[in-house]
Amino acid sequence: MAPKPPTAVTRPPISDSSLVYVPEDVVEGYQERIETGIDWTLIELGAQHHRRKAINREAIPTITFSDGLINKINRGYLKGFLDDTSCINLDQQWEQILPATLWDNEKFATDEGKILFNGINCLTDDLIKLIYKAVVTGNRDTLWSELKMAEVLRVNNEKITELDVGLLEFKKLVSLNLCGNYIMDIEPNFIPPTLRALELQANHISNINSFVESLPHHLIYIGLAKNLLTDESVDAFSRLPFNLTVLDLSDNDIYHLDPLLDALVRLPNLTSLYLVGNPCSVCATYARLILMVLPRLKWLDSRQVLPTDRSLEPYEAHPDDLRSSYFYFTVFRVMSAPQPPKPEKGATTAFHVELELPLLDVERRKFLLYRRYESLTEILAPPEEEEVEKAISTVLRPSTKALSTIKGIDVDEASSNASNVYDHLVTKSSRVINNFTTFESNKIQWAKVMNFQEPTVKIFCPDLFALRNTFRSVITVNLVYSIVYAKSGKTEKKSSHALKMPTEQRVVLASIKCTLRNPDWTQPSQHFHWDDSLGTDEAIHWGDRDLAVIQYTQAPVKVVKGKPEADPATSSRQLPPENLTCHFGFGIETIRAS
Repeated sequence: MAPKPPTAVTRPPISDSSLVYVPEDVVEGYQERIETGIDWTLIELGAQHHRRKAINREAIPTITFSDGLINKINRGYLKGFLDDTSCINLDQQWEQILPATLWDNEKFATDEGKILFNGINCLTDDLIKLIYKAVVTGNRDTLWSELKMAEVLRVNNEKITELDVGLLEFKKLVSLNLCGNYIMDIEPNFIPPTLRALELQANHISNINSFVESLPHHLIYIGLAKNLLTDESVDAFSRLPFNLTVLDLSDNDIYHLDPLLDALVRLPNLTSLYLVGNPCSVCATYARLILMVLPRLKWLDSRQVLPTDRSLEPYEAHPDDLRSSYFYFTVFRVMSAPQPPKPEKGATTAFHVELELPLLDVERRKFLLYRRYESLTEILAPPEEEEVEKAISTVLRPSTKALSTIKGIDVDEASSNASNVYDHLVTKSSRVINNFTTFESNKIQWAKVMNFQEPTVKIFCPDLFALRNTFRSVITVNLVYSIVYAKSGKTEKKSSHALKMPTEQRVVLASIKCTLRNPDWTQPSQHFHWDDSLGTDEAIHWGDRDLAVIQYTQAPVKVVKGKPEADPATSSRQLPPENLTCHFGFGIETIRAS
């Protein structure tokens, strides 16, 4: 029997997609308007600050490698041992000053302070041993000599803008860390020939053409993450040293995967590659294509490549799968929400989850191509009679608790799980015009465990920058309870005194912030847990664990005789929690090996 032909895949057109289309009459500055009002993660805010420095290079003073080295030494405990003008000798520094400094940091510094202290004093490995050799000889020059024979050197976060001849004084240097500086280019003559590992993460490098061919031939690691690399710098990667085994290009702006792989395929010893955080890393066929083109690759984005990750048969990626993907948001479950009171006759109640995804919102983008960000929400002027109606409505529609009192019913008896949160319903205003989309789940009735349609939100994303940047933001998810009242009858409509009652009221039971991370090609989505006992609106990232597989039941969990009781934290079947609890997932479409 002949094999069945592959199922045809229907793909939305990309060229005319609203997320990438830019009309000719667009108002200048639209990209800035689109990215205004985004709740960026702290990591992204720091990265944006660093990138703005690169744009305004004129404001950055020139600091050479030698200047940065001295600055780092002067900020750490090494300074006292190298200062010829100090009135404290080496023995006093070793026996009194250094122990007191280390003890003070260990006992009294905050966690952030300890990180800062260790960062300043990490100039090389075994720094204490180098200091001890100088103390034994009683000669400060010995410490300088020993330091310049070090194999590892870290001069990071010192605002260095360029290298100089001082770097060549380190004759045995094997590993050089220059992360977190302002280096835009590297003078080839100042690269030590003994280097095997070069870390240049978080600098201002936009192209490596000027120094790629001057890198030592036995270099096996180069880190270029968090720089300004784009598709224009891709060709130069093919000229990296032949022996290179680890290449870190993560968190740059490389968009097209095909030309990048054409360059990397010329590195025969490459076994570890980092591309996460680039726009190309969120395309649908990202991992599958890389693992086919680079068969020697053992690690991709810190994840070990398993035999099952590779396709057994040749795979040819569809061009659209290299330029787009789908964004998914899933509500796995909402549990133990307070039970609402019984609604009035004719009214219907429901729960739903809603969120805004501004960078993936077509309506918002179309609006901001021409209009100011401040105009996203517009409020129409109220009719003259609205204020009167509002006052009368407040009198005639008392709170749930008041209605229960009138009817002689104790609200606590009506629902033991009800919360006074339902006494704060707000009328949905028809005067508010939002020029953006609020993405909503399906609406369901209350239950101890509420399950929603999966995926809750699915968005086609032909703009890989917008998709990548969405995972650099904080998404707020709202759990909403709403009540819709029956419309007035014909008799009531004819009366001139008929009151226009609110058609819908709602209350937000929980507003939850999910700090997204870069997608992981080995996982379909990243999961978040939140419950009201946390005392914060920030959800917990669930790491590599899978919230979707957990099953909850209101029936007692049976324990098999003779077997130990399952741990509730790891058991796939457990009782619902008593606290209001929400489980969410955010992910992208990934074409996996078959």
